[in-house]
Formats: sequence, structure tokens, C-alpha cells
Amino acid sequence: MAKDLGEQLARIGHKAELLVTRQQMLLKQNADLRQQLDDCRSQVIALQGQLQKANMELEHLRISSALSPDSKTVAETRAFISNLVREIDACVDQLIREV
Repeated sequence: MAKDLGEQLARIGHKAELLVTRQQMLLKQNADLRQQLDDCRSQVIALQGQLQKANMELEHLRISSALSPDSKTVAETRAFISNLVREIDACVDQLIREV
């Protein structure tokens, strides 16, 4: 009976050591996973900042492209200005002749 009790105590002691070893391993794994989580959170914050900056740039590009004229509009505007200059020149010539 004492032998059985000694064997049981030895098995319990071995199992306790095994549990302590597993707990230490799980604590280390937990710490590693928490570090990974912190790293991922930092990366998410950085990526959100980059996304916000890219969205602002996209909005600026949309606004500038909406405001910038296309080549057809530029050609029409130049033709209109040229016609105005010709009319002004004609008016100036007419004023010079009358004076």
C-alpha cells in the first residue's frame, strides 16, 4: 500500500511538472501572440493613415480633373479669344481713322 501511494505521488508529481511546463509554454505563446497583435494593430493604424492620404490625393485629382479643361475646350477658348482680339484691332483701327 505504501508502494502504491509512493507510485501515485510520483505520477502526480510528474503530471504536476508536465502541467507547469505546459503552462510556461502557453504563457510564452500568449506573450508572443499579444506582441503579434500589437504589431498588427500598429500596421493597421499605419495602413489607415496611408489610405486616408491616398483618398485625399484621389479627391484632389478628381477636383483638378473636373476643373481642368479638355483639349476641345482649350481650342474653342483660344479661337474665341482670337476673334475678340481681331474685333478689338478692328475697333482700334476704326478709332484711329476717325481721329
